[in-house]
Amino acid sequence: MQRFSVPGHGSLLLNVPKEWRVAVHALQDPASAAVRFRPASGDAFSVQVTAVWIDPGRQAKVTPESIKETVRDGAAEAVRRAVEKEAKVVEVRGKETIGYYFSVTDQAPSSGPGQYKHMTQGAFLIGPLMTVFTVLHRDPGAAEKQQAIQAFANATWSNVQAPDASASDGGSIRVEEVNQAYQLSVPASRLVMTIPRAGLKKAPNAANGSPTYFYFVDEAQSISVSGWFEPAQGFPGIRKFWEGETKQWSSRGLPAPQDVSFTKLGDWDTILYDVPIPGATNSHVRAHWLQAGTWIDLHMSLTSVRPSTESRATLLALLKGVRVKQKD
Repeated sequence: MQRFSVPGHGSLLLNVPKEWRVAVHALQDPASAAVRFRPASGDAFSVQVTAVWIDPGRQAKVTPESIKETVRDGAAEAVRRAVEKEAKVVEVRGKETIGYYFSVTDQAPSSGPGQYKHMTQGAFLIGPLMTVFTVLHRDPGAAEKQQAIQAFANATWSNVQAPDASASDGGSIRVEEVNQAYQLSVPASRLVMTIPRAGLKKAPNAANGSPTYFYFVDEAQSISVSGWFEPAQGFPGIRKFWEGETKQWSSRGLPAPQDVSFTKLGDWDTILYDVPIPGATNSHVRAHWLQAGTWIDLHMSLTSVRPSTESRATLLALLKGVRVKQKD
């Protein structure tokens, strides 16, 4: 049984095969743990799990019926791009869990790295945690799908915190200041990323449970820059990545992103979007770089009273200054 901390609110315990590789990202706000499982080698499947602590004021509103309705809505959206005309919503139940899931087959061909033909997606409630999951695989009869569903049915919650995560792939992030810039690298990765320092400073609460996480802030301009280094096989493709992100936000009761656009900036695959907040704009750029077996997930945000177009232009200018190269 593996234990994954939800900061300040205990741990989610999952019994998955020991040979599966695991990467963990824990967040303080909102209190949550994002876990990704992959095979011991290759990328035949990807299991993504996010457990979010539910505020006591909202716990009464989260019922088996509301979970089923949310999953049913997800299934209705998924079949628009699926071979199936209808996706059956199936119950997953254990001693401490209750939830639902559905499975679909993508209409589009998906044979390349990070692409998957089959998807199972759902959510379950355990203790004070709402947990959403996505299982991606290429083989329609993949045993890992059922192994993951069984792990969710047998999941437990403990009010004991897990030790700080240290087993994420590739060791800890290294940050060095070189020539007015931050140089970031991970021992197991062949890439080095350089971010112009300007007004950015390393955030005091940069640790989030993942050794490969980084976080910088420019308080004067209200800019934040954060992200991770991950194995490239964990990237499901930009559209499926975004679909998973927005479903997690919805499960937390967060506002839906606005004016979403997908674009390329050099070798970066980017998603631009705004999050509505009173009296200001909160603009974001989510950028992905895949090279030499590494996936860099870079997140930039800016809060300002200026128009969204200006905020986005500022973030894109910052992204243009980021350099990625292979180690000598």
